[in-house]
Amino acid sequence: MKKIVLITACGNKKENRPMEAGKIYKSPRIRYLYRKSKELNVPFFILSGGYGLIEGNEVIEPYNAVMTKDKCKGFKEEIKKKLKNFDIVIYYRGGARREYLDCILEVISELNKKFVVFGFKNMGDIGKLEEIVNHERSE
Repeated sequence: MKKIVLITACGNKKENRPMEAGKIYKSPRIRYLYRKSKELNVPFFILSGGYGLIEGNEVIEPYNAVMTKDKCKGFKEEIKKKLKNFDIVIYYRGGARREYLDCILEVISELNKKFVVFGFKNMGDIGKLEEIVNHERSE
């Protein structure tokens, strides 16, 4: 069976104490994807401007940083290691800055993985997650 992973970008607003990454962000987008990833039994990661690629269950400290090209270069090898065992990467873009998509695209192209991008501002298309995961599982 193909190994699928779900990724989204971090959010600006955070809780003010250490928490699981999937809960520390106040973004409804992140909280929804975190919850749905558990229902669908799909690993969930957040691409963070402060931490790189973090698992949704990983406890992190609040921070204030955004992704840049230089930061992406610094995180690149770590991101590759975390994604190397997955066959398909599903990235929910939402309204995230282009730098996050560019960063993950760069890594995915080097790893030669199947890459599925969906979503737009205001959680557009987020309801299609289950359909996309099921489609990729059945391919």
